[in-house]
Amino acid sequence: MKTRFIFWLTLLVLISFVDAAALKIHIISGAKEYQSEASMKSFSAWMEKHYDVKFTASWGHDVIEKLPNLGALKNADVMFVFARRMKLVEPQMKLIRAHWEKGKPIVGVRTASHAFQKADNEIFDRKVMGGNYLGHFSNESLKVINVAKAHPVLRDVRPFASSKLYKAGPLAKTTTLLQQGDMGKDKQGITWVNEVKGRRTFYTSLGVPEDFKNENFRQMLVNAIFWAAKRDLP
Repeated sequence: MKTRFIFWLTLLVLISFVDAAALKIHIISGAKEYQSEASMKSFSAWMEKHYDVKFTASWGHDVIEKLPNLGALKNADVMFVFARRMKLVEPQMKLIRAHWEKGKPIVGVRTASHAFQKADNEIFDRKVMGGNYLGHFSNESLKVINVAKAHPVLRDVRPFASSKLYKAGPLAKTTTLLQQGDMGKDKQGITWVNEVKGRRTFYTSLGVPEDFKNENFRQMLVNAIFWAAKRDLP
């Protein structure tokens, strides 16, 4: 009986240790037009299968005022944002602001540049993520060009095709441009990282449903998550 007790106690400790070591990522999803929930559920399940990560999530929609399960963000290492123009109540925005004010890592996709209310977007897009969202072009296809090829986020990421190019104004001086989107006559920055006072953030305006089926896009997101968290990629 004593031996069995020690066995189960040891197993419980080991499980707790493994769970604690896993990189914890909390998803804030709410971009109906780009099917963020379906894309992120598929991506997170795939990533948990292949990497030592644990996802929690707040599934919402455009202009939602209150997200479910947002309290899980407090214990997350990384905040992953794929939301559009939410109008969250102040207590919930306070939780989200606390994440970036503590210098914790953030990964943002597509509509993350305008994820929240206008006043918060001015801070989140321009200062935290280092971006400058100015709208978008037509639905034409585009070529994704790797600019900073030696950056860890682009490791094993080959150029690929996408669609729906966003317009980006001048980026913050603290950013490093990683990719450009080329439509032939128009070329825009689409992917960059921002480092301010030790905090690392990653943003890409890519993220249409087809992108999440592309192995190069998925690899870039994996790289970005581990890079932002200052963890070695397994």
